[in-house]
Amino acid sequence: MAKKLIELKNINKSFGDNKVIDNLNLYINENEFITLLGPSGCGKTTTLRIIGGFEEPTSGDIILDGVKINDIPAYQRPINTVFQRYALFPHLNVFDNVAFGIRNFNRTVADIKTTIARKYENERKKLQQELNNKTTTSERKKEIKGLLLEIKKTIKEEVIETRDNLIEKRLNEVETKYEKIINDLDELIDIEWNKDDEVKSAKLRLKEIHQLIDEEIENGASLKQVNKKYENEIKKLNKVATWEELERLEKLRKEAIHNRNLEIKSAKSLMRNKKQIEEEVLQALKLVKLEGYEYRKINELSGGQQQRVAIARAIINKPRILLLDEPLAALDLKLRQAMQYELKEMQKRLGITFIFVTHDQEEALTMSDTIVVMNQGKICQIGTPEDIYNEPKNRFVAKFIGETNIFDGLYKENGIVTFLGQDFKCVDHNFTIGEKCDVVIRPEDFDIVPLEKAKIIGVVENVIFKGIHFEITAKIGDISIMIKKYDLLKKGDKIGLDVEPSNIHLMKVND
Repeated sequence: MAKKLIELKNINKSFGDNKVIDNLNLYINENEFITLLGPSGCGKTTTLRIIGGFEEPTSGDIILDGVKINDIPAYQRPINTVFQRYALFPHLNVFDNVAFGIRNFNRTVADIKTTIARKYENERKKLQQELNNKTTTSERKKEIKGLLLEIKKTIKEEVIETRDNLIEKRLNEVETKYEKIINDLDELIDIEWNKDDEVKSAKLRLKEIHQLIDEEIENGASLKQVNKKYENEIKKLNKVATWEELERLEKLRKEAIHNRNLEIKSAKSLMRNKKQIEEEVLQALKLVKLEGYEYRKINELSGGQQQRVAIARAIINKPRILLLDEPLAALDLKLRQAMQYELKEMQKRLGITFIFVTHDQEEALTMSDTIVVMNQGKICQIGTPEDIYNEPKNRFVAKFIGETNIFDGLYKENGIVTFLGQDFKCVDHNFTIGEKCDVVIRPEDFDIVPLEKAKIIGVVENVIFKGIHFEITAKIGDISIMIKKYDLLKKGDKIGLDVEPSNIHLMKVND
């Protein structure tokens, strides 16, 4: 069963007299790709900014792992954001843009604070509620304030203790790791130093070989033939005679001591060292397919490459949640479609919760596990892409998600609905006999049939070629309908139509 990661409870947000979020309630599961979808001004970006900590709700709570995080600033939340305009630093190259976050923020300490605060959240919440209660006496309020201060002090002490214990643990791990590496190298170096006799023998043999080469050339052999004859032996002897292996081992030992000192320094601050930063940046760039671009300037990159840099910078700190505010809007159609697939695959590989904002219905249907359709600061429907498309809850959702035909209908009896002057079988049963309803039929769900078998007959008004299908507008009496089919028809043609019961969706008129 999916684990609930973040929850928005009774969120309201107003800018002056303008209410942009109206009592919004939503929960998001771990490792979910969820999309906030709606027209401009519907409140989706404001909701995203509230989750990220860039806006404070007028009222309501943001709950992360059971802990209220309203007062936690954006930089301390395990959440990163990819903005529509990417917000890259033009004066930094690709490497430095991606490394910026891990050089300048200690995620480990932030996570320690959040984890410890979570332990005391319920106790703190109960005390706060009692403090705000009008019936609580002044004496009790004074006592509660003391208890809240005590909790704050306890949290601070536990954070320090946990941090110090983690530092000690990491220092021990570094010492254990490098003690073995350096000891092993010391043993190998001692072995090499004890090879004096081998070194002398190698030097004598090299001298002999060079004499043999000179003699063979004097006797008429070509330089190329003679060099080839002794090439492998000379290589092996040179390694011994010139202490090549000893030099290599001593170089490795020096590097190990340097790396140990770097890791000790970073362990003491719980930050990453230069070597770790380099490894993580290269790994992040590999994930977004930008290997080899580390030292490119930002203005030398295409729009798609800049977006990948922004994603790499966002994921390098291993956030639990990644917010994406219309990150594909500035890309051309072909690149946008390619990035839709890549973002979805990236989310699966990373195991991070993605919260994606878009007004593009196709984008939402293509990428999402769950879609939240919003309008005027409210949630209209939550569901899978298939549910949202095939089972819209109201006229707004039906019209906003894809193209659709909506007709006035009457639920005539069990499994029968009347619209366009005809009775049709349907699969919806949650209506009473004689109840008015909205009938939704997607353009691709109409069947073109011979006129004598048709339930309804229309006249073609317009035909537009869309590449893989024709978009046909037909008139049935005073009503225009849209049909998507592969059949080529001409303006003025009569067209016979029918529809399968499973392709007829009924909605309550008041929804």
